[in-house]
Amino acid sequence: MKKRLLYGLIFTIILATLMPFSASAATVGQQLPTEEPGWHRIDDTDRNILYYGNFAHHTLSGNYANTETYFTSASSSNSIHFKFRGTKLRIISNKYTIYPKPTTITIDGSSETYSTYDTKLTRMVLVYEKNGLTEGDHDVIITFDPTATYGQLDAIDIDANGSLLDINQPNNLSAETVSQGIALNWDSVPDASSYNVKRATASGGPYTTIASVTAGTYYTDTNVTSGTTYYYVITSFVNGNESSASNEAYATPQAPENDRVLLTITLISGIEKEYDLSITEVNDFIAWYEEKASGTGTASYAIDKHDNNKGPYKSRKDYMIFDKIMTFEVSEYTPVQ
Repeated sequence: MKKRLLYGLIFTIILATLMPFSASAATVGQQLPTEEPGWHRIDDTDRNILYYGNFAHHTLSGNYANTETYFTSASSSNSIHFKFRGTKLRIISNKYTIYPKPTTITIDGSSETYSTYDTKLTRMVLVYEKNGLTEGDHDVIITFDPTATYGQLDAIDIDANGSLLDINQPNNLSAETVSQGIALNWDSVPDASSYNVKRATASGGPYTTIASVTAGTYYTDTNVTSGTTYYYVITSFVNGNESSASNEAYATPQAPENDRVLLTITLISGIEKEYDLSITEVNDFIAWYEEKASGTGTASYAIDKHDNNKGPYKSRKDYMIFDKIMTFEVSEYTPVQ
């Protein structure tokens, strides 16, 4: 009997040494001044956390010195928005009597509430936890009761290998070859004042900014060479801050072998000028016009008259003056063989 007890004790000790050590995980309502193993803490001041309403940053002192972001007046616009990549999320906040209203958290369109109310002030408390999310990107909106006079965020915990995403990053950039060059389109970013169009001749860059778009979410790059592959990314500007780059899109323009273009230019005097040109020549003209319209480029542009030349001349060119042009029309056709 004693031998059996001894053997059982030895077996238990060996089994305990072989099993991985697992500390008890924190639970909602518990103070959590630092992240636990398997989690990564992100401070409330991270630039990828967007605050709407009457928020201000505040530096604390005491046993748990840190910063918090809070509002002190009721507003229907008091909300927090961020995106992250991972499978789990924790919200770290204060608990106190001045937080009586429930807070709504919406993850990928699904909403629930959590409480930050307590009879005494406790800082850096785990107030909300969500596990088992699908591996990938998740959109999170924290909405405070419109009558609440105080609301706060201290930190966010996500997967140890997760990341907070740039919410102002443009998405779904596409590039398509068109007769005028390469047409780019992307999704709109809320509150963006402008977008930078960046181009490279190798995947991954380095990229050069070729245009700033202040209206719309599209751009046509006409300054291209047939047979060359161009790679593009887009960044947005929100409140003067430039976002991270969008997905990369690319296209390779190919000039049709036989297609020609009739370029009809109407001058402010009412006179019309018509030219039978190649697509490359028309693209060069459009590129000059757009550059001049944006404040750069030369005042005039020379158009080769080709077969319209009269007399024993080597060449004849019409020089178009930018501020004399009222409209122009581009008509592409395939010559009859």
